Amino acid sequence: MAGPLFRLQERIVAVKLHPDAVSVLQLHADVEKWHLERIVTWSLENDIGRQPVQENYRFLVDQITAAAGEAAVDGVDAGISVPANLFDTRVLTLPYFSEEDLLTDAQEPEFWEEFDPELSGLEGRVIKFQQIYASENEDRSVVLFSSISEVELNRYRGVLLDSNLLPVFIENELFSLLNGVYSRLPPEDMFKPFCVFHLCPGSSMVVGYTRGQICMQKVDISEFDEALLLELEEVDEVSGDFWDEVGIRISEQVKQAIAFMVEEQQFPAPDKIYLVSEHKLLDNTLALLEGRFDAMLMVPFDALENVGVPNAHTKYVDYFQNGTVFTSALGLATQGLNVEAKAEGSQHRKLISMNFLEAAPTMCRNRQLAAVNRILSTCIIVIMVLSGGLLGFNTVPTFLDTRAASQQYDAARADANTQSLRRKINEKKLAEISAANTKVQSTVVNKSFNRFLESLPALIPAEAELQGLSLREDGTVMLTGLATSNQVINNIKQNFKAQKFTSRDPKVTSRRDGELWNFSISASLLRVN
Repeated sequence: MAGPLFRLQERIVAVKLHPDAVSVLQLHADVEKWHLERIVTWSLENDIGRQPVQENYRFLVDQITAAAGEAAVDGVDAGISVPANLFDTRVLTLPYFSEEDLLTDAQEPEFWEEFDPELSGLEGRVIKFQQIYASENEDRSVVLFSSISEVELNRYRGVLLDSNLLPVFIENELFSLLNGVYSRLPPEDMFKPFCVFHLCPGSSMVVGYTRGQICMQKVDISEFDEALLLELEEVDEVSGDFWDEVGIRISEQVKQAIAFMVEEQQFPAPDKIYLVSEHKLLDNTLALLEGRFDAMLMVPFDALENVGVPNAHTKYVDYFQNGTVFTSALGLATQGLNVEAKAEGSQHRKLISMNFLEAAPTMCRNRQLAAVNRILSTCIIVIMVLSGGLLGFNTVPTFLDTRAASQQYDAARADANTQSLRRKINEKKLAEISAANTKVQSTVVNKSFNRFLESLPALIPAEAELQGLSLREDGTVMLTGLATSNQVINNIKQNFKAQKFTSRDPKVTSRRDGELWNFSISASLLRVN
C-alpha cells in the first residue's frame, strides 16, 4: 500500500539466544537476494542463553542492547524465538473444518479438550494453531497446535522492550527451525519430505515434514551425555571406546525417535537427516555421529551457505565454527507484520507462520492506517506548496516592479555584502588562532609522549611482554601484549598512576588464552607544559 513511499524498516531484527551467546541479524529487503545486511554475535557467560530468562534477565537485556547497537540495526521492529521446551506443541487430527469455521469454533474454551483430553485448563496460556491439511472428502483436518504460558511469553516480550527493541513477532523456536530449513532448500527438494535432528542442550528433537504432515519426537539424551557434548568442544580428538559408546547412545536415541515417527505416525522413511546443532563447534559432533545412522546419511544443514554477509560482520559468523547454528535465526528473520499485505509469492518461503504476540494484528492494522494517513498528509502538503508557489509566481514580479521594493532590495544586498566581508575576515582570524592553538597542543602532547616513552621500560614488568604500542594525537596511548597472570596486568595499571602518567585508572581489557593472558590498556596521558 504505502510501503514503497514510506518504508521505514523492511525486515525485522531477529534475536537469537544461543547457549553461550546472543545474535542479532537482519535480512536484506530484496526477497530474491539472500543477503544479511547486519549480523552481530555477543558472547554470554557459560550457558545462560538456554536458561530461564528471569534468572539472567538484566544481563541478557544489556547484551542484546549492546549487540543491536553494534549492528546498527535498521529500525526497532524485532522478533525473538522462544525455546521449544516452553511450549506445548501437538499435531491434532480433527474432522473436516474450513479455515473460517475452525477459527470461529476454536474460540470456545472446551473446543480443544474435545479432541485431546490433555488440552484442558488452557486459561492463562496463549494458544495458536495452523491448519496444515484439510480434505472434505476424507472428513479430516490436520492442525498444528501450540500454546505457551502468558507469564513466559511476557518475559521474552519484556527482554526486547527493555533492550530498546519493539517486539512485533514472537515465535516457537521449533517453527523458526522448520522455516529456516524450508526457506533454504533447493527448488528440487521443496516438495520432498525432510527430517531434521535439532541437537540442542536440554531439548533435542527430531522433526519431520512431508506434505500435509508434521511429526515431532523428543530425543532423550541423558544429562551425563549432555554434559559430555558440552565437553566435546574441548576435546582434541574424538576416538576410543569411550567416545564410541557416547556416539552409539546418542545415535540410538535419534534412530528410535525416527522409527517411532515412521511406524506410528506413517512418516516416510528418510534417506538422509539434516543436523542442526546449537553448540559452538561442529567438527567433533560430526566425528562423533558420523556413520552411526545405518542407511541414513547425516548432513549438516548450513543455512548461511551462499548467503551474503557484510565484510565487517564476518568475524561474528566465524565466532561459531558451526554453519548450522543460524538456521532458526534465519527462519525467524523471514517473518514480519506484512503491513503491505504481500502475497506468498513475493515473500520468503515458509511452512509455518504463528505469531504468539497477540497484539500483532492490531499493530499491523494501525501501521496500515498510519501509512494511509501519511499519504493523505503528504498530498495536502503538496497541494499547499503548489498553491503557495502559484500565488507567489503571480504576485512577486508585481511587487519587484515597484520603486520602493527595488530600493529595499538594493539596501538589503549592500548590507549582505558588508556582512559577508566581515564574516570572511573573522573566519581568517579564527583559522590563524586555531592553527596556533593546534601547534601549542601538539607541542604539549609531544612532551607527554617523550616522558612516557622514557619511562616505558620501567612500566612493563619482566612477567609481561609488550606486543603493540599506539600513540594518538589527542594524547591517548594503547598498549597490547601478553602477561603470565592477571595480577601482572593489574601491576601495569597501578604503574600508570604511580608514575603520574594519568589522573584516571587506565581502561584495561584482558582475556585468558591458555596459560597466558592477552591484555589491552588504554589511557589518556596528563599533559606536560
